[in-house]
Amino acid sequence: MAKIVTFIIFLLSTSHLALYAQVVLRGSVFESSTNSPLPGATVVVKGTLLGTITDPDGNFSLTSSSGYPITVIASFVGFEPQEIQISNADPVKILLNVSGKSLDEVTVTSRRRSEQVQDISLPIAVIGAKELDISNTFNVNRVKELVPSVQLYSSNPRNTTLNIRGIGSTFGLTNDGIDPGVGFYVDGVYFARPASTTLDFIDVQQIEVARGPQGTLFGKNTTAGTFNITSRKPTQTLTSIFEQSFGNFGFIQTKGSISGALVKNKLSARLSFTGTQRDGVIYNQRTEKYTNSLNNQGVRFQLLFEPSNKLSVNLSADYSRQRPDGYAQVFAGSTTTKRPDFLQFKNIIEQAGYELPSRDPFDRIVDHDTPWRSDQDLGGASVNVEYALGKGTITSTSAWRFWKWGPSNDRDFLGLQSLRLSQAPSIHNQFSQEVRYSGQINDKLSGVLGVFAFYQTLEPDSVHTEESGKDQWRFVRNNQ
Repeated sequence: MAKIVTFIIFLLSTSHLALYAQVVLRGSVFESSTNSPLPGATVVVKGTLLGTITDPDGNFSLTSSSGYPITVIASFVGFEPQEIQISNADPVKILLNVSGKSLDEVTVTSRRRSEQVQDISLPIAVIGAKELDISNTFNVNRVKELVPSVQLYSSNPRNTTLNIRGIGSTFGLTNDGIDPGVGFYVDGVYFARPASTTLDFIDVQQIEVARGPQGTLFGKNTTAGTFNITSRKPTQTLTSIFEQSFGNFGFIQTKGSISGALVKNKLSARLSFTGTQRDGVIYNQRTEKYTNSLNNQGVRFQLLFEPSNKLSVNLSADYSRQRPDGYAQVFAGSTTTKRPDFLQFKNIIEQAGYELPSRDPFDRIVDHDTPWRSDQDLGGASVNVEYALGKGTITSTSAWRFWKWGPSNDRDFLGLQSLRLSQAPSIHNQFSQEVRYSGQINDKLSGVLGVFAFYQTLEPDSVHTEESGKDQWRFVRNNQ
């Protein structure tokens, strides 16, 4: 009993001490030069998550369980943070000085020269590395959720369409001889195949989406706009980045890079990589397996040579590999057409003795009888040389890229064998060379002058196949 009483007395005494330790911090935050209050300034207790903001009169009040002295930090946009120690209950007055630093400025290269985004008249959206990381945006399909007027349609990487403002290319079976209407550039290199827009980004610093025709500045027929992607460059300081994300359906994504100097103040290198895995999200009753998985890997290596403050040479090589089990599509519905009854979809499948695995697309169930394969390999190398001349810069970008496509598609998307197999394996090679001068011609005139050369070959890898199945006759029959 004595022990219990002693314990209760101990609890009461510690509670009394805890209550006694509660202190109220009061004060105000003012601008030092004008001695005017700063409403909305942030005041936090150093080393804790305890904080508040000032009221319209610049005053603040917060309670802390720590005893005096207590250090608080006051901050406000455009002002230098101020750290002050409070040693008693008297109100304090904190004076903030205007910061000598300007607000963050966004530098873009959409007009083929470095300039502030506020200084150009192009309709442009800019997404930085921080926004990409926070939103887990790792490919163009995610970017379209962040940038208005961007649309991406893809039934598989080859049949991919990137549009801006509804303009670009028609969606459907791709004509491989026609370039896309939206230019896709990575570090100044044009990617000719629309399949490149389905790849995972590798160590991206910034994405610029310019709307409207850009052929004058970018060389190719970018009638609808451009995606101008800038990668992180090698650094002289040893730096490393590693990030791993997890999600449902077994989603695992790993990204990272390491950068540093090979020769002090002259030569630096950067190695970047990315990998994304995810289980399938659609169940195939026929194979008793899930399909539409993700299996992507990518790597990039850069060497940056800067012998002087006028010359910069960047050598880059990259390779990306995709091996998903996809792109299967579920049955969404059918409608009655003006064709005869015996050619209505419901009558065709009834006569064939076939029943759909599900008529609700949200069940995510299929019964495809042809293996899905969307294998692609894409990579290349480039050399970018920049030399400061007069009031401008001469830039030379030389690049070679390849794309290898190995598909297998159940083109009828049914357990019936109508269009049983569709595949167009291809190998694409491209070579590009750009030389331009951009800069200030005089105090009132600036401009860009350059030439762009491009050569590409696209050849079938073995043969292209369109194969009908045993049920095709029922879909093409034209009389009773």
